[in-house]
Amino acid sequence: MTNQAISLSIQDNVNKKNYLKKKDVLRWLNYFIKTDSTITIRIAQLNEAKQLNFTYRKINKATNVLSFLIASKPLVGDIILCHDIIKIEAQEQKKKLRDHYAHLIIHGCLHLLGYDHELDADANKMEKKEINILKAIGITNPYLVKN
Repeated sequence: MTNQAISLSIQDNVNKKNYLKKKDVLRWLNYFIKTDSTITIRIAQLNEAKQLNFTYRKINKATNVLSFLIASKPLVGDIILCHDIIKIEAQEQKKKLRDHYAHLIIHGCLHLLGYDHELDADANKMEKKEINILKAIGITNPYLVKN
């Protein structure tokens, strides 16, 4: 039994079908977040993801996931997921949409925890952590190429 409390909010005004169930996301996060946390996950449309990426990173295109750390103690952060991009990536990579969402939520939360992938050594460390967490929740290595 863990002592941390994760407060989770999921905002999805894009999909009629909820791709993310709060109980599933909490189960995923409990595998690796070991501190009190408040996390908001927002499913965004392409235009919103593009605008946020430009406003905060000066990159004029949408991306699959953005992380915004608000505070580190306790952990408070926002994860923005672009459904349009995630859906295309899942199809192209022959992954289940739910599994791809899980991977990107974990990826985004690892950013909140201080992980990054700017340098190869850091990327390798982050990918290994992602692979291990995903394995623990029953999802195969997202970096394996499927034919």
